[in-house]
Amino acid sequence: MKIFVKWFLLSLLSAGLLSVTACAPRYKDQPDCGFNRNVYGERVSWKGRLPIEFRVHNSFPQDMIPALENAMNVWEKATGRRLFSLNRSLVSGVNSPNQDGVNVIYMMAEYESDKSSEQARTTTYSVSDEIREADIRLNNKDFNFYVDVPRNSGRDIHIESLLIHELGHVLGLKHNASNGSVMATTLSSSTVREILSPSDIDNIRCEY
Repeated sequence: MKIFVKWFLLSLLSAGLLSVTACAPRYKDQPDCGFNRNVYGERVSWKGRLPIEFRVHNSFPQDMIPALENAMNVWEKATGRRLFSLNRSLVSGVNSPNQDGVNVIYMMAEYESDKSSEQARTTTYSVSDEIREADIRLNNKDFNFYVDVPRNSGRDIHIESLLIHELGHVLGLKHNASNGSVMATTLSSSTVREILSPSDIDNIRCEY
């Protein structure tokens, strides 16, 4: 019976009475809105997987937790929705990011010698157009992070301003050369940059 059915279907195909159409996902090229995009032109973000739960490694100073919460709130106020949650259970063990399904912020006393000018780095792991995990590493080897008062060392970085920037990367934003953007490539020593620019607000609302 199976042989007959197979022969019958092949006969219909040969006679042009039966057609088979292969279906594949349809991708729509999107305006980037300041976001990273995948090879299909789709913005890469967390989509509906919100809020993003973060934990901090035990290397991250507890007196900087309020600055982290403030940085999260800056993006949430711009979108009018809850984007982040902070799990206060500290992460211990190796002080280094790894793809483990947990979003973690690390304060690293050891940092790559060839990246001494890098204040921080955010690594995201995504599938297609959806981010599944993000880790932030802060370069405490080459920079001094402060909450309120800099040390005037020439390498003092305002932690809240830096975290606003890195959380922008977590959300999927890339660097932005627009005037006053918190996503500018560099943050100068002892500079406070806590207010989103109009382009930052437009970009984040485009996706969230």
